[in-house]
Amino acid sequence: MYLRRAFTLIELLVVIAVIAILAALLLPALSAAKRKAGQTACLNNQRQLASAVLMYVDDNGGTFPGIASQHLGFDPEDWIYWRTNAALYPAVQKSPILTQTAASVFRCPLDTSDAYRIAQSSPPDGPYLYSYSMTGYGVGAYSGYDPTLNLGMTSVVSGTTAYPFKQAGVRSPTLKIMLAEEPATTAKSDNPTGAGVINDGRWQPGQDPLTCRHGGRADVAFADGHAEAVPWQFGNNLTNSMPGL
Repeated sequence: MYLRRAFTLIELLVVIAVIAILAALLLPALSAAKRKAGQTACLNNQRQLASAVLMYVDDNGGTFPGIASQHLGFDPEDWIYWRTNAALYPAVQKSPILTQTAASVFRCPLDTSDAYRIAQSSPPDGPYLYSYSMTGYGVGAYSGYDPTLNLGMTSVVSGTTAYPFKQAGVRSPTLKIMLAEEPATTAKSDNPTGAGVINDGRWQPGQDPLTCRHGGRADVAFADGHAEAVPWQFGNNLTNSMPGL
């Protein structure tokens, strides 16, 4: 009777070693594919958000939605209802621009940690649990400008005074960042400057950095509605975001 020869210990170790080598070769490729898929989904999010914002602008006489800043407080025209205190504020699903898209587009698939957001949040607002923010220079924020002038790209309500920002105030919309992707952690792979993480719906160019989570790049949407990945340093140049320049 024929007896099947069993694997020797050496043969078994060789098989295990081959499997380990193959896994080591495949894992980086799989990881890179996952990151690429995440960035593609993130860009799609930005395109959908940009389209929704521009639809809001069209429906509101050419006026941009509110700034959604934690310092200026909640306003019904804020572009995103981000505050988590349900007893005081409406849910994110009621955000004005979500009549045209879904709340799931507010978060990059590669933005996976809330720890820093939660650690820096302050009551009663709660943490900002989303990846994107909208360009908001605000009113009188930069020297040399009229202190009553809203530089855009969002409208501002301060106390009982409203400072609407109109689409006509955007020069070269194909070149101006409308929606930014900010860091969510202090990791160098996400936060190029080590500055604070995203904390509200307002992106302040020159103060808030873009993320670098996409291989040194951030996904942004421009005022004409298109989205692309840009080097994080792109956000440091105010001519790429100040609407009137």
